[in-house]
Amino acid sequence: MIEVEKLNSADKSKVKLEMKQVLVSYLAIGIIVAIVTAASAIFIQKNDNLPIGKGTVITLLLLTIVSGFAAFLYCAVKDYLKDLKSNSKRVYSGQITDKPTNTNWGWHGNPAADSNSQPKLIEYSLVVDSQRVRVEEEEYNRVEIGDRVSLHFTSESNILLEVKKELRSGNKAQA
Repeated sequence: MIEVEKLNSADKSKVKLEMKQVLVSYLAIGIIVAIVTAASAIFIQKNDNLPIGKGTVITLLLLTIVSGFAAFLYCAVKDYLKDLKSNSKRVYSGQITDKPTNTNWGWHGNPAADSNSQPKLIEYSLVVDSQRVRVEEEEYNRVEIGDRVSLHFTSESNILLEVKKELRSGNKAQA
């Protein structure tokens, strides 16, 4: 069963944090784009056989890259902005039918290293009815197979905001 509820302040904070993380990671990519742009501008300035003025070419290059990157950043965060503007979230209630984990072993390039020194990344998931969601380890350990839970998702960006364990009587318990 899916219900729609309003975002609370904690939910809004999570959406804003996710949006900030996306912006910071893409701004790091933007720094690389700026370096390539600067290299292109230097190349253009050193090239003498351009059919139009060098200043015009550099201006068009910078204008294209800046406006393209701004449009790219907007597209990257538009779903988060829609979530905040709509001020609503979807709440899916159901029963946990499985609690799978997936272990990924990183390899740091040393074939002589034992398995204890290899990086180990464990992904925790809950299967609620037929819907599988990845959760943090704390949420994974807090619930058991057969428990009734409600999963709180944002409407547009589909961020898992919260996993609430429901009481047996049907009343919702605070997570």
